[in-house]
Amino acid sequence: MTANKYEPIQEIILEITTGSKRKDATDDAVILDIGGHSWELDLPKYDDFERGKTDRYELAVPEGMDSSWFRFLCFKKKGDLQRDDEWLLAKVKLTINSKVVYEKDNLNALLKVDRNRWCAPDFSYGKAGE
Repeated sequence: MTANKYEPIQEIILEITTGSKRKDATDDAVILDIGGHSWELDLPKYDDFERGKTDRYELAVPEGMDSSWFRFLCFKKKGDLQRDDEWLLAKVKLTINSKVVYEKDNLNALLKVDRNRWCAPDFSYGKAGE
């Protein structure tokens, strides 16, 4: 039998950039979902997801987390479904244990009432151990 191929996780840093046009920002909560865990992205005393800004999150790592938890990389915008509030995800950079495992520019992923979730179609981190 082979040894566990999954990487133990000590550090997760997520950087996301909001689009720069007038209606690209949101005040709604955004959730990062990796398959084995989810985080609500919110920096205390800071206005997240403002147009043209890059927000950096040092995410809490649950005990025992390894790369097998990362089955996909998705963002979900929460909020009032009656309100016409959109968010344009322009760029994503995910760094795990000081190594960039996913980075995409010019995503132009629009999350809104009827399409409030975006998943990275080419995300593969964590699947090597399968």
